[in-house]
Amino acid sequence: MKLPYQKILINLAKISLVAGILYYLIETDKLNFERLFLFLEHPSTLALLVLVQIFWIVPLAAGRWWLLLKAIGLEVPIFRANVLTWIGNFFNTTLPGAVSGDLVKGYYIVKAQEKEGKTRAFTTVLIDRFVGLFGLIVMAFLALVFNLDFILGQPALFDLAIMIFALFAGTVVFYGIVIFPFKEGKDPFIRLFAKLPGSKVLIKVYQAFKTYQNQKLTLVYTLLMSVVLHCSVAFLFFQVAQMIGVQDLNLGTQLFIMPIGLIAIAVPVAPGGLGIGHAAFGVLYDKVGIAGGADIFNLYIIIQLSVYLLGLFPYLFYRSEYKLPDEAEAEAMLNDEATPTDTTQNVTLQEETTTK
Repeated sequence: MKLPYQKILINLAKISLVAGILYYLIETDKLNFERLFLFLEHPSTLALLVLVQIFWIVPLAAGRWWLLLKAIGLEVPIFRANVLTWIGNFFNTTLPGAVSGDLVKGYYIVKAQEKEGKTRAFTTVLIDRFVGLFGLIVMAFLALVFNLDFILGQPALFDLAIMIFALFAGTVVFYGIVIFPFKEGKDPFIRLFAKLPGSKVLIKVYQAFKTYQNQKLTLVYTLLMSVVLHCSVAFLFFQVAQMIGVQDLNLGTQLFIMPIGLIAIAVPVAPGGLGIGHAAFGVLYDKVGIAGGADIFNLYIIIQLSVYLLGLFPYLFYRSEYKLPDEAEAEAMLNDEATPTDTTQNVTLQEETTTK
């Protein structure tokens, strides 16, 4: 457990990093907050960003998580999955430290499903996050394939193309390993991961996915939902780019660089990837010869975070049913869930899932 002063220092370091990046981008004219006023001149674009977030992107993300819950026998109403997704988005936007939105969402679903086994309930939140990441990789790969001549014809994009090829190959291999029926106690990857740095996390993620070994269609459906979701986000990025006057960007290129930018901010330093995301998208758009990448990200992410704040309302409505965990409780839950289950427990869980 981190001591209080360590947590303070870590949060101060994060704030300093984000502030330093934003200051540099503003001073070098790569980021202009005055462009937010463009929404007043283009209310239709603002309405599009808000409505697609509320009525398509958030419900689609909730539906993906609901499928993951349903596949392992946890009967959560789709309405409740939507409510908890909104609450999780709200806390991802507002809370630093151990009590993140994902942890709050996991805490609520564990409380609701206590009799059904809290480990299964909590790990669906973890799997949902990784399925979203894999969806980004698949989307970038498909955009690369359909724009291969253009992308490989840009020397600045060649290294990114190689990275996406490697990540996609890794994703395919990982899914193949997940669905392969190793004999009980004979899974070689458990022993392999145990020898690597961060072994507890690696084993936790791997065994979580292994619970879906006999749920291949669920893995396919949720991955496809992730691709559709991220394509929708890329379309909104494209609309923002058009709004600020970028005319030389085609949708295929947007579909390629947007997931790379979101992968870059997968580790949460600040809500929505503030700072890191501004820098990453600035560099990515520069690589395709387009200025204003930091502004495009800034306009999109501010609207997204504003929409996520609407999650306050379902939280206020349901907080009498479930209390928000304090930081000690949150860390205890993380420590409990980070302890890998053994192979026998994992196989038993797979067998239970198959019978449902």
